[in-house]
Amino acid sequence: MKITIEPASAAELERVVEMLQTMEVTNFEVTNIPKPTITKGDKSIDPKALFGVWKDAPRRLEDIRARAWQRKA
Repeated sequence: MKITIEPASAAELERVVEMLQTMEVTNFEVTNIPKPTITKGDKSIDPKALFGVWKDAPRRLEDIRARAWQRKA
């Protein structure tokens, strides 16, 4: 079983760890997960190659919606 707690500060993390220790909880792990970085896109890619992808198999919006919303009973 896994529980995730995201403390706002190092002091808060210390209080949580102390609380777990006073409750005699021994099976816990503290990990530091880095936040993902956002990078700017590659502006050198030409999107014109994507135009006409469906020219040989045209799609109607109704067909796309019907396929996306099929529910299995």
